[in-house]
Amino acid sequence: MRTATRKLVALARVEWRLRQQSTFLGFLWTLLNPALMFAVLYGLFVKWLGRAQEGYAVFLLIGIVEWNFFATASTYALSSLLRRGELLKNYPLALEVPVLASVLSVYFSHLLELAALAGLLAVFLSPPSFPWLWLLPLDAAYLLLTAGAGLLLAGAFVFFSDLERIWNILLTAGFFLTPVFYPLAVIAPDKRRLLALNPLTSIIEAARAAFSGAPPGPARLAEAWIWGAAVLAAGFLFIRLKRGPVADGL
Repeated sequence: MRTATRKLVALARVEWRLRQQSTFLGFLWTLLNPALMFAVLYGLFVKWLGRAQEGYAVFLLIGIVEWNFFATASTYALSSLLRRGELLKNYPLALEVPVLASVLSVYFSHLLELAALAGLLAVFLSPPSFPWLWLLPLDAAYLLLTAGAGLLLAGAFVFFSDLERIWNILLTAGFFLTPVFYPLAVIAPDKRRLLALNPLTSIIEAARAAFSGAPPGPARLAEAWIWGAAVLAAGFLFIRLKRGPVADGL
């Protein structure tokens, strides 16, 4: 177990370094990407949505940071098995390891984004408070959910080469179907109930509650963990049931 964990962490560190070194600005993209996205969305929607949501700048920034983790990690994990095919053929690694390492490498950057966000809030808004600690179990559940989605996507991508394009389209739709830049209060009640079925809605809203000093509550945290555990279990089950065909397709 310890050996497998060490392999996973080591590969995740390699993936993280490769992701940063393959770009001109390196790690700065981790901060520039959400900052640029924030500037565009804030400039477009602050006059409208700023009336419906107090502290819209903070509201938007939290939404972007949380959404970006799922979108980036799931997309990066999708191609991980094919990307690391030679490694899997030559070394005794479980198929799950490259996928989980890809998600974990993006999670490292996500933690740094959260740290930068917390620093900004502490300086310009309010000092850290106890409810911020709710982010620890909440983010752990978010990691499980994303890892499970990555396993499902990576396994399916071995058989369906069009999945990458389909997933990009679904992420675009998901961005608008998740309250990243708009509060749920501006949505009609019947459509609001549909958006509540999206597990990312609960996670993003809970993160906003924690940063604002209001504990998200055990019910919302339990919901995040149930979603995370269920999707992760589905991902592991899918990889194990299709282990032979997936390995043959690499």
